[in-house]
Amino acid sequence: MRVVVLGGAGGMGRAAVRVAVELDFVCEVVVADRHFAGAEEVAARHRGRARPVRVDVRDERALAGLLDGADVVMNASGPFFELGVPVLEGAIAAGAHYLDICDDWEPTLEMLQLDARAKARGVTAVLGMGASPGLTNLLAVTAARALERPRELLTGWSIDGAEETTGHGKSPSDEPSAALVHWMQQLSGEIRIHSGGAAALVKPLQRREIDFPNIGRIAVWTVGHPEAVTLPRVFAGLQACANVMTGANERTFAGLRALQTLVDSKILSLKEAARELRKSDNGSGAERGRSGAVTDRPSLFGWASGEKAGQAVICAASLRGLPPGGMAGVTGVPLGLALHLFARAATRPPVGVLTPEEVIDPAWFFDLFAPYCGFASGADLVAIGEQAVDNGG
Repeated sequence: MRVVVLGGAGGMGRAAVRVAVELDFVCEVVVADRHFAGAEEVAARHRGRARPVRVDVRDERALAGLLDGADVVMNASGPFFELGVPVLEGAIAAGAHYLDICDDWEPTLEMLQLDARAKARGVTAVLGMGASPGLTNLLAVTAARALERPRELLTGWSIDGAEETTGHGKSPSDEPSAALVHWMQQLSGEIRIHSGGAAALVKPLQRREIDFPNIGRIAVWTVGHPEAVTLPRVFAGLQACANVMTGANERTFAGLRALQTLVDSKILSLKEAARELRKSDNGSGAERGRSGAVTDRPSLFGWASGEKAGQAVICAASLRGLPPGGMAGVTGVPLGLALHLFARAATRPPVGVLTPEEVIDPAWFFDLFAPYCGFASGADLVAIGEQAVDNGG
C-alpha cells in the first residue's frame, strides 16, 4: 500500500506518519508538505519507509500529480473549511481512498455531497478520523448503544492542558496554526446542531450543565464540529446532538466569548482572533495548568441520554488515557490507525463518502488504539458509566 500524507510535516501529520510506517501492509509513505525542510526531517526519521515531497495542496495540478498512483491519501492539512473539499475532489479524481481529520462541520456537509462521485470512482472516503471528530464519534456510539432509545448525544473534549502543536515550531511571521484558526471559526458566527429532532443554527459557546456518570455535574460549552451533523444521520429518532467543550477555569470561556464578540462584530478577522488567542494562552493550556485543572474531568467523551427498560438513563464513554504528544498525538494516531480499514479488500468499507460511526466498530478500533495509550485493550482504555436520572436529568 502506497500512502500519501498531506500536511505530513505538521504535528498531526507527523504522528500519522509514525503509525503508518510501522504497519506491515504499507510499503511506502510519502510525506507531503509545503514546508519541504519539515517533510525532509520527518522522512529522515523513517529512512527506507518514507520519502519527502514538496507540495502546496492549493495547486490543483501539483496535487493531481502527487496523488497519481496513491492507494490511500491521509489529509492532515488545514484549515479544512478552506482545503477539505478540493483535496477530497483531488483524491476522488485520482481514484485514491481517503482519510482526513476534518473538524469543520461546513465542509463535512459539502464533502458528504461528493458521495455519488466517490462511488463512481470506486473510492472510499472516511471523514473526520482524528480525536474530535473520530474518537468522539466512536465513544458516542458506545454510549448510545447502551440505551434502547437514545434521545440526545453529546461529544466533547476538555481544553484543560490542551496543547497547540504545529510541528514546524514558531513561524517567522508568528502566524497562528490552522488549528487555532479553525477554533475561532467554530466559536464565532453560527454553528449547526441537532435540536428538536432537526438541524438548527445557533450561536456557539452556550453554557449548560450535565450529569456525568462517576464524575458528577460538569459545565460544558457548545462549539461547532462535525459530530453534531453526522451522528443524527446514523441514529434515527435522535432529538438533540451537539459538540461541547469542558474546562476547569470558567474565565477561559469568558475570554473566548470576548474574542467571539470581536469576530462577530468584524473588529477582528479569524486569523487576528486566533493570534490573540495564542497570545492570551487560551489555546495552550498553560493558564489552566497553573490554575489547577480538574484531573478527573473527561478528556474525550461521548454522552448519551435516553431510555432503557422504561427508565430515563444517562450513559457516558470516555478515555482513561491518551497517546503522548498532546493534540498532535491524540489526533494523528487515530488517523494513521484508520489505514487498517484498507488493509484487506475483503474487509474494506463500502465505497462512498462516509463518517467513522457509519463504518468503524468502536470495540475493534479501541483495541488497535489502546496500546498507543499504554493499555492492553480497548476494554481497559474506555471507561463506561451509567446512571438513572429523573425527568429533569
